[in-house]
Amino acid sequence: MTKILVIGDVIEDVIVIPESEIRPNTDTESTIHKSMGGQAANVASWLAYLGVQTRFVGCVGLSDVRKLDSELAQHGIETALQSSEKPTGSLVVLVQGNSRSMLTDRGANLDLNLLDIDPTGFAAVYLSGYSLLGRKVDEIHNFAARVRQVGALLAIDPGSYGFIEDHGVEQFKKLISEADLIFPNLEEDQLLGLSGKIALNVVTKGHDGAEAIWVDGKTVQVHGLATESRDPTGAGDAFCAGFLARLVAEPGFQELRLESVQLAMESGVEVGSKAVKLVGARPSFNSGV
Repeated sequence: MTKILVIGDVIEDVIVIPESEIRPNTDTESTIHKSMGGQAANVASWLAYLGVQTRFVGCVGLSDVRKLDSELAQHGIETALQSSEKPTGSLVVLVQGNSRSMLTDRGANLDLNLLDIDPTGFAAVYLSGYSLLGRKVDEIHNFAARVRQVGALLAIDPGSYGFIEDHGVEQFKKLISEADLIFPNLEEDQLLGLSGKIALNVVTKGHDGAEAIWVDGKTVQVHGLATESRDPTGAGDAFCAGFLARLVAEPGFQELRLESVQLAMESGVEVGSKAVKLVGARPSFNSGV
């Protein structure tokens, strides 16, 4: 069983890449790219690109359900979209070199209902950290218990250290600690400090690769791949997809053995290196990248 359930945000991305330093109070020539994104939707797209049977659950504006369901289905993603009277979430990404600044309106994503989601039949469940924000510990604890009851792994990517700080670091740590494995980047890892306190902490380090830290203190590192970066948007999501795709293909993957995790990290780094060559957060299914 290698089917993966992906839960979380779907966002309309507006990606802005200035051709020079931004000049205040006047024009700056830029490349502007519009596409659908959202942390969880990006992970689902990369999983489908990698040939993994994937179901995506997210909440979108009522008027966008049919359009987004069709778009995701075209990429081989099974969908179970929830709807809201709020508009579909939107995000402006300002790309400057290897850094990004995000201006976010989560919109309908705020109305995602975890109680309506059935994790039965999946090898792993990926939950976007954005979907933890504003929730009570009991709600996430009960959801994690349902995931484990059906024999699946629960993986969570923290999402945004800015939002984590806004909503309370200690509360967020209680929420994300329900996971079997987490995918923080360096800034999020430093903020949360969960290494040694969760079964597996996989820290992504951009072009420097990634490091896995087990609860018993064991570690393994994988180096990054040299590649030219056009847009780092979604690279972490691509890493998560590559990691999970390879992990669930390994015998006894639920045990999170070192050898299986190292292979999964290498896969994650490889897929992440493909993502930075693209403008936008999702793979181009037609071009093969």
